[in-house]
Amino acid sequence: MNIELGKKIKALRTERNLTQESLAEALRVSPQAISKWENGVTAPDIGMLPMLSVTFGVTIDELFSLTDEDNLKRISNMLCTKRDLTENAFTSTDGMLKGIAARKPDCGDAYLRLAELYEHRIRTLTRLAADYAKQAILLMPEKKACHSVMTNVLHGYGGDWTCTNTLGMVRYYRGLMKRIPEWQEGWRWLLDQLIGNGLLDEARTVIGTTAFKDNLLAKARLGDIAYAEGNGGEALRLWQECIDETPNEWQPYAWRADKMVYMGRYDDAIRDYTSWFNKQPAPRYVDPCICMALLYEEIGDITKAIKMREEQYRILIEEHGFHEDEVDSGILQELARLQNIG
Repeated sequence: MNIELGKKIKALRTERNLTQESLAEALRVSPQAISKWENGVTAPDIGMLPMLSVTFGVTIDELFSLTDEDNLKRISNMLCTKRDLTENAFTSTDGMLKGIAARKPDCGDAYLRLAELYEHRIRTLTRLAADYAKQAILLMPEKKACHSVMTNVLHGYGGDWTCTNTLGMVRYYRGLMKRIPEWQEGWRWLLDQLIGNGLLDEARTVIGTTAFKDNLLAKARLGDIAYAEGNGGEALRLWQECIDETPNEWQPYAWRADKMVYMGRYDDAIRDYTSWFNKQPAPRYVDPCICMALLYEEIGDITKAIKMREEQYRILIEEHGFHEDEVDSGILQELARLQNIG
């Protein structure tokens, strides 16, 4: 797909007697980016389509005769690798996805990409809201409203229950599982919401009265219930049993690692995150690297925090196949921030 796009861009550029440098200047990108497009190494972001079409004097459809499947893949890649989207990128992507959904109302991926697009926008707006709230707190630290906004935006502790509960999610998954009770993964999502909202008796009933009860994950969730009830010893026993039963699998370590963080057992958490990371098949999730970077920073080991962010970057390039200019710039920003601390 990248090769065909690159050929089209190169043909249009040469037809209009444009150099790579002049096209790069018009599009506000580097000449190296143009070269990579034309050689099929990378493809321009969806958000570049309007500017490219204006520069070449063609319609977007004429510029990129891609299938809906290709466009969905490109959009998914963009949302994974871009920390923030420009207004043009958001608007053009929104329009393209709604167009696919209108033509193919049964295309679940179109609706999923729309949900991810708006979630991506929410994350951007959340960062902005948090920055403004921090400024307000510096200027008016005595004002409760400043701290309430900060708590609600970043889902912090101490906020009003009306803002922090997720009973809407509970009701949604209750209804969903009545419609498709045979879907085992769905019981997991319902259990997470029940336990998180303190509905522990209902959670225990779900485990005991569905086929989910024979799932190893059910034992882990019983551990979560024990922990929520204040029985840490029982919780640790159940989580350890999950690991003992499947010592070569990474999932039980992932389930327990987060709980170790909640219990303040950072060294144990780091050991579990390390096991999770090492036992995964490639291409590996980078979540353990992110978690360990946060924990190492929390305990003051900035050198190891930097190492984890570097490992996150390396895995995305070497195992997931991203090019350097496709990796989320937020990773490099985190690296720079940590290096300044160190």
